[in-house]
Amino acid sequence: MSKIKFPITVKRGNVRVKIYSTPTNGCDSFTVAYYFAGKRQRRTFADLELAKQEAEIAATKICAGELDVLSLTSADRVAYVRSLEMLKALGTPLEMAVMQFVEAAKLLEGASLVEAAKFYRKHHSKTVKPKRVPEIVEEMLAAKTAEGQSFIHLRSLKSRLQHFAKAFPAPINMVLAPEIQDYISALKTQPTKQKKSWKFVPKPLSGVSKNNARRVILNLFNYAQSRGYLPKGLTEAAELRPFKTVATPIGIFTPEKMAKLLKHADEDLIPYLAIGAFAGLRTAEILRLDWQEVDLEGGHIEIKAQKAKTASRRLVPISDNLKKWLLPYHQTEGRVAPTDQMNNRLRDLTKASGVEWEHNGLRHSFISYRVAQIQNVNQVALEAGNSAKIIFSNYRELVKPTAAAKWFSIVPETPANVVNPPMAMAASA
Repeated sequence: MSKIKFPITVKRGNVRVKIYSTPTNGCDSFTVAYYFAGKRQRRTFADLELAKQEAEIAATKICAGELDVLSLTSADRVAYVRSLEMLKALGTPLEMAVMQFVEAAKLLEGASLVEAAKFYRKHHSKTVKPKRVPEIVEEMLAAKTAEGQSFIHLRSLKSRLQHFAKAFPAPINMVLAPEIQDYISALKTQPTKQKKSWKFVPKPLSGVSKNNARRVILNLFNYAQSRGYLPKGLTEAAELRPFKTVATPIGIFTPEKMAKLLKHADEDLIPYLAIGAFAGLRTAEILRLDWQEVDLEGGHIEIKAQKAKTASRRLVPISDNLKKWLLPYHQTEGRVAPTDQMNNRLRDLTKASGVEWEHNGLRHSFISYRVAQIQNVNQVALEAGNSAKIIFSNYRELVKPTAAAKWFSIVPETPANVVNPPMAMAASA
């Protein structure tokens, strides 16, 4: 009995009746299954020969009934013959095609069988090399590191992607958009080294943070597609809906507070603060900045394409007061920022100065005061590497021109040719 290969198929014309081995409680059992009159028929026998006899009889009766189809109406007969012709290329009997269609339709519960087939084809392409999400994450992080991405960017990327990989250890072509959407929706704040205590209570992420997570996951899927781990076309991540965001006030420093920060800052921190406050570079851009790209004579800072968030080169003008802050520290080459890990340095600075730190406060302040100073949103957009639409909606009329004049008058108290001068604000009273 063990040499017999199941299921056994009994054929009569285009009719197929199958016999399955269905042992029950350790005893032999055989089930004859076929479709008749649109319904699935099943009969079970303890003896294989009896099952074969039943299959033969059923196949013969169905086949005989099939001949009667030719006596149907002209339209029905045409449909029947056309169906046989269409199936001929696949070599699939009509009865089997109908049986498979009915079973698939039941499983899909009303969904389109064609769409289901397209979905299967998309996620099981022969050209795709299946790979698990954790493996792709490690590969992508290694690639970003080799590209020279900043420490802060890599740290954020690693945190988000490794958390995602832990939630989805399966092959990436099996991860679906609804699952990702639910994952992002449920994200909460995670404890950091400073927050690892029993008092830490996770909170749902803001809409902005969720959209940041969505963007990182989309980048992961795009990377996987570029490496051949996903088929061409839209990925599942591309179907993710953006999350609603609540507008929050832009936090900026007053001229007086900025002067205090500069006065209490360590010497190696001065260029970082001054460039952020008076040129508006992003944190990541300052961390990648080299003194070779700071042209005091030409009066501009070059943000190279590979170091910019927007991947576009731009020139940022050096204001008169910024030049005075940078002159004592300018070098022919070498990085401008003292370290990649600025959080601890800025935390110490806020304690020493008594000024509460504003998130992205240096850049927000520059854009706000610069718009008030020159009244030209498009020019500020070019200098800041941002869109004019965002600047117009978020920064216009945030501060007055008189405050802008004070901001760009903040200078070292001692002459610029003195190395390591004490800091103060000359025009803030």
